[in-house]
Amino acid sequence: MKIVNIKYMAFILLAVFAFSACSSDEETLTNPPTDSDAAFTYTVDSENPNKIYFTASPSVETWYEHWSFGDNSAAEGSSAEKIYYVKGDYEVRYKVFGEGGTAESVQIISIAEDIVGANLAENGTFDDNSVWQILPISGGAEVSIGNGKATWTGGSWGNVGIFQPVQVKGNTPYQIQMDISGSGMTDGWFEVYVGTAVPVNGQDYSSGGILLGLNTWDGCGNEPFDGPLALLSCSVGSTNGLFEYAEDTEAYLVIRSGGANLGSEGISIDNVTIREQ
Repeated sequence: MKIVNIKYMAFILLAVFAFSACSSDEETLTNPPTDSDAAFTYTVDSENPNKIYFTASPSVETWYEHWSFGDNSAAEGSSAEKIYYVKGDYEVRYKVFGEGGTAESVQIISIAEDIVGANLAENGTFDDNSVWQILPISGGAEVSIGNGKATWTGGSWGNVGIFQPVQVKGNTPYQIQMDISGSGMTDGWFEVYVGTAVPVNGQDYSSGGILLGLNTWDGCGNEPFDGPLALLSCSVGSTNGLFEYAEDTEAYLVIRSGGANLGSEGISIDNVTIREQ
């Protein structure tokens, strides 16, 4: 009988311990981040007004933290830095993910001027048709340069691009930017590359991987659009216009578009820039 009581007591103690542990775990798991956990501050670089430093300090270090900078770029962690290349107001979101829930805060960052720096792309304002070369890939779509713009029209599942060589410095991060407008595509795409492969007439181009793009299957470009491509870009796999090569090299800036229908007004671009970060 005595042995039975000891076993019984041990069982009761074990059950109480397990219940207490579960209760403690449950209490931890249901303790969500608060508004103060999602608060963040930012400072402007003293030498570069387009460079912003962000800082947050949630109460639990193991929580997942995510920054959205308002231009389709993001970062993780308690601190982050961001260079904005185009003037405008950007909605920055910082979100904390805890075991028991999430908390988020938003601030508007105002950038007064486009970033200053040498432009690697020549004739990015399309003053004439010099420098740029036409890259016909398949019939149905056309591109023209004039009136300060490059404009793609047509469709019929055609594909056409423009390109120019650019001299890229090794171990130097670059950012591509351009203004884009259009009336909306139907089953269409618009893509930007900087690759080392030489463009060849009649051949598709994807060297270096897609850097910026609109794609109706990925969720953008089917409605009218007008603004910086970096803000509108949604193509899966794109880098928000960022690229870097390990060595000095001659590369090719290739911009191409195609699809079933590029819209009644087509797709126009202007102010193409490639600048060092």
